[in-house]
Parts: sequence; structure tokens; C-alpha cells
Amino acid sequence: MSCGDLLVGWVVGESTPSRSTIIISNDGSKVARAGLYVTAEVDGECILGILEKVVSGNPLLPEEISDLREVEVLTSFPDLTKRLYKRGYIRWLSKLEPLVKEGVVKALRVPVDPSTPVYMVDSHYLKKIFRGEENSWIEIGSLVSQPEVRVGINVNKLSRHLAILAVTGGGKSNTVCVISRNIVEKLGGTVVIFDIHGEYSRAGIASPKKQKVIEPRIHPLSLNLSELLRLMKIPPNATNQERVLREAWHEVLTSIKKSKETVKTKTLDLLREKVKSKRNSSKTDPKAVNGVLNRIDDLEENYGDVIDESTHINLINIIEPGKLNIFDLSGVDESGADAVVSHYLRRILQERKLWKSSGGTEGYPSPVLVVIEEAHVLIPKDSNTLTKYWASRIAREGRKFGIGLVLVSQRPKGLDPNVLSQTNNKIILRIVEPTDQKYVREASEQLSEDLLELLPDLNPGEAVVIGSMVKIPALVKIDYCKSLSISADVDMVKEWKALAQQSMSLDELKDLVL
Repeated sequence: MSCGDLLVGWVVGESTPSRSTIIISNDGSKVARAGLYVTAEVDGECILGILEKVVSGNPLLPEEISDLREVEVLTSFPDLTKRLYKRGYIRWLSKLEPLVKEGVVKALRVPVDPSTPVYMVDSHYLKKIFRGEENSWIEIGSLVSQPEVRVGINVNKLSRHLAILAVTGGGKSNTVCVISRNIVEKLGGTVVIFDIHGEYSRAGIASPKKQKVIEPRIHPLSLNLSELLRLMKIPPNATNQERVLREAWHEVLTSIKKSKETVKTKTLDLLREKVKSKRNSSKTDPKAVNGVLNRIDDLEENYGDVIDESTHINLINIIEPGKLNIFDLSGVDESGADAVVSHYLRRILQERKLWKSSGGTEGYPSPVLVVIEEAHVLIPKDSNTLTKYWASRIAREGRKFGIGLVLVSQRPKGLDPNVLSQTNNKIILRIVEPTDQKYVREASEQLSEDLLELLPDLNPGEAVVIGSMVKIPALVKIDYCKSLSISADVDMVKEWKALAQQSMSLDELKDLVL
């Protein structure tokens, strides 16, 4: 195996088995960019590394220079440019042969010696590394440094969860679209997107037969008490109201199970009757009863469209296997969204557990990839939500039951660190805010300081991809998801002009009539 033909540079200074510094050659300066894969020979074997950082300098113009006159004199020298140099910083990833032939990462155990030549890796090796088995891999883009190399991810590894992080306009939604479409269309997988702003609901991500938009509906009988408390906005310190509701709800479920009263009476009306009956108990605070009755009225007023007796109870009739299922949450507030998302996270986890424990005779039959948009809203760092509880459960347990969790956020520092840290895979697009960068770094073992410095300078759609879903870290240009018309800025001026023309037309019509 030849280690390479195009010389990038030579190792200088001290090296470790994982890192080296190189001085870049004249030919190498034409290709030396962050994200370039390089190789060198150590003990008769080729090793693979990634160039994470490139800097240029001139010994005659060090950072310490502060005299403007001295700079003016030095820059007038005709041979000044001959003293320019470029330095590169490499992270060594694996021995090349086992990675190419077996897809196995084998770390280097000895440092690379100074003066060792470093070459650019031939793209045919990279094509083998980033191409996986057809039955479990999907393509998401191309290498930024070598666009002829397509990059695939192992979908089976998404059960170890994924975070997609970027500033607004960085390409998060497009990335979700590319992954979701390929999983559904090419692998026949089941994907669920909780769409906070209704963006995906309006876009043709998958073919009409493969995409289903779901209104945020919950059959009242599938609610648990925690969800009911959340929707009714009964605060944690209202213990008397909680006790009244708990007893009444238990009686409702028992009554329905015995006599099928839902055929004649709506569930909330039946709950109202059970709560009113508590007035006759000497152990019950009348104020608590009245408080619960008022909150039932509020529940119907605020979430009458969400609590729906006509919706399906069976999960398989709501989330269809083999499709892209999009919950359009744009019409509900944060509390309502929290209740809906947590409700279906809970049911997906419980029914996948049931499917496994029953040997495939009960529960939900399909593995599921769950995407939570605006994850920092529903899984916040500094407050508790129902979604946060169930998302953390799935982050811990989902892999065993075929549930992958995808967190999408433009504010990583607002995400719960325990949930974020359990996302083994990450697609990190442009991130500018330093505290966001630091937060992501602390939650990502494979994200080095040098790669972290790249994040503010990434172009839209470019991403650092790390985790078990790829064999080695990669700087990738994510594919453009055609027909996706979401997350675009509103053309305010165009709309103002159209409105002005419309107003002029109306005024002209009035003049004509008068």
C-alpha cells in the first residue's frame, strides 16, 4: 500500500501517537486546508490523519512586533514573501490498511518522528472508508476537502442518538431533511419529527405515500396523570388539587373499564362528575374541588383541539411504520407541545419495550428515529419538563429497543447537558457564540480544540461530523435537500411592495366607483 504521492509537508517538533505538527511544502500549500486527510509511514505501515488546523506566518513578522515603522521597513523588502511558512496540525486517527480493508480503527502506539514526510491521502482510499454496507448506510454529503468523496453514515448507529447543532440558517433543517428522506425512501425506516414551527409539515420531504402530517391530538384515555396535570397547569405545590384529580381520574378509568361509559359520556364530562362527587367527602377541601373544576374548564378552552375523543388510541394508527410522521405543533403553546411530545415519547418507549418482551406479539413493531426540533425549548438545561424526563429515558434505554433520538437545536447551551452528552453522534454546523462552542466541546469527546475553532467559519451546510455513525471524524458539505422550502428568511420588502400595490388598486377602485 502506497502512503501517497502529493507531498503535503514534513513533521517538525515533538509528536505524540495522536498528534503531530508539520511544515507545509510549496505543493502542499495548494491543498492544505482544515479537513484534509493525510498519511505518513511509521514502522513500515501507513497511518491516516486529519489536518485540523492550518496557520501561516513569517519569522520576520512575529506577533510580538508592535513598531509600525519597523513593519513598514520589513514589508518593503522584496524577498519578504520567501520567508513565509505554513504550519499544519494533524490528529492521527488510525492505521490506514485495517481502516480501508476491514473498517476497523486501530490507533497508532508510537509517535511520528520529525522529518517524516506527510502526504495527501488518495481519494480511492477515502471512498472505501466512507462507503458502508448498502443495507444500513445512507449518504449525507461530500468531503469539503475532496468533494469527489461521498460520505455515508451508519443508520444502525443512530440508536446511540444524534445531536444536530447550528446557528439559525446554518443548515439544521436541511440536514434533518436529508437524513429523514434517505431513511424513509431508501431503507423503509420509520421517522417521527416533532415540528415546533410547522416548517416540515409544509415541505415535501418524502414522497406523498411516504409522508404523513399528524395533528397534535391525544385521546384522553391514553393520557397518564403527569400529562393531565401538565395540560391542566396544576402547579406542583397544589397538592390538594392533585389529590382530587388523582382520585377522580382513577375512578374515571375504573368506571370506563367496567361499564364502557365513554360510549355515552365524554371523558372530560365524566371526570367533571367524579370531581364534583368529592364535595360530599369530609376529607376533601371544597376549594380544591372548585379549583380542579375550573382547570378542567381551562383545559377544554385551551386544549380542546388537542384532547380529542375521536383520535386513535392505538399507536400504530397514529405513527405509521415505514413513513415520515410529522407532528405539526405550530398551533399549540410550549406547555401543550411539551405534553404532546412527552406523551408520544412515553408511548413509543413503552410499546417498543412491550414488542421486545412479548416476542413481537404486542406493542409497536417498528424501530423509530425520533427528531425533536427546538430541543432546547422542550429539553431545557435549567427547568424540568415532561419531555425532558422521557427524552432522558430514551437517551439511556432507547438503544436496546430500537429507538434513536435526534436533538436539533440552535442554542446548545440551553440544552440539558445529561441528555446532550448521551448523544454519541453529532453533526455540528456553524456555531458562533463562544459559550455554545464550549458547551458543545464539553459534551463531545471527539471534538478537538482545533476542530472547535472551525465552527464559526463554516459555510452554510458545512458540518463537522463525529461519532460511531462514521468511522472517522469528517468535515462534510451536507447535500441540498431538494423541494425543502423551510427556514428561509421572509422577503419583507417584497411583501411590503405587494401590499402597497394591493392598496393602490383598492384606492383606484374606490375612485372609479365614486
